[in-house]
Amino acid sequence: MTFWRRFRTYLIGVGLGLLIVYVIFGDRELNTWTPENRIMTTIDSSTVSISARAVCQLKCLGLEDKKWVEIQHASDINFSESNAQKKPCPVYRLENKFDKGEYTMIWEVCENEERVEMLSVSKEGKSCDC
Repeated sequence: MTFWRRFRTYLIGVGLGLLIVYVIFGDRELNTWTPENRIMTTIDSSTVSISARAVCQLKCLGLEDKKWVEIQHASDINFSESNAQKKPCPVYRLENKFDKGEYTMIWEVCENEERVEMLSVSKEGKSCDC
């Protein structure tokens, strides 16, 4: 066999393999493997509780009627300000620019217990006495 014939056979095999993989896996959304997406998926799919302090802050900021969920969905995790090594439940800081304001949410995520708790929420430039 010459080099070009072997190379052509190799490309046909790779092409068939890619086609088979595409047929088997299709259009799956495989982006949940990154740390940020894994944590956000955990927050979305776990039982949510809100601390007394966070309830007070949500009332103060006018986010009582689940508007905080929109903010949380559009947020990014600031890993440098988070305590991801805390045992048994890491604490993550979510930051977002939403509705002409910068919001910060602190979440405690207990993956083993499938439970998350919002510890606090704040908006830059607005202080709450909570």
